[in-house]
Amino acid sequence: MILPCHAKKIPLWLVWLDNVPTLVLIILGIILVSKLSATGAVFFGFYAAFSIVWFWAKICPHCHHYNTLACPCGYGIVSSRFFRKGKGLSFKKVFRRNIITQFPNWFVPLVVAIYLLSMNITKELIVLTASFVLIGFVIIPFISKWVGCKNCEIKEDCPWMTIHLKEKSDK
Repeated sequence: MILPCHAKKIPLWLVWLDNVPTLVLIILGIILVSKLSATGAVFFGFYAAFSIVWFWAKICPHCHHYNTLACPCGYGIVSSRFFRKGKGLSFKKVFRRNIITQFPNWFVPLVVAIYLLSMNITKELIVLTASFVLIGFVIIPFISKWVGCKNCEIKEDCPWMTIHLKEKSDK
């Protein structure tokens, strides 16, 4: 049995809550890209899968939740099954260096949707785009900040939770 490094064992419902919206976002992204190009949609789907594995390989091994049941998205356990614990670099540094691989999952479908809407506005495209934006830019950040990360014991060391702290302290 794997013991968490913190007193917490994240419940399975929270792991599902953290991952299902991301899966839906990727599926909606594939659908949006397919409206422009079937080949592009296949490439986007492969890229999305690659970017998640990249996250497991490059970011998770440096996290305090690596190989524990305390990771709110469950990646700490998955990553430990395939990749060795990271050495030498801080989690913050590794996170900031590698998180960019996730950006296309949000912005490629958004750019495609804007392009498609500029060419031909349809009810289906409006619903797909609105759903994608709602999940990607409202629901996922809300879940991360107020559910998955809210009570995390390492949030002060996490770039995801401290992204706006520097901005606030500069004012």
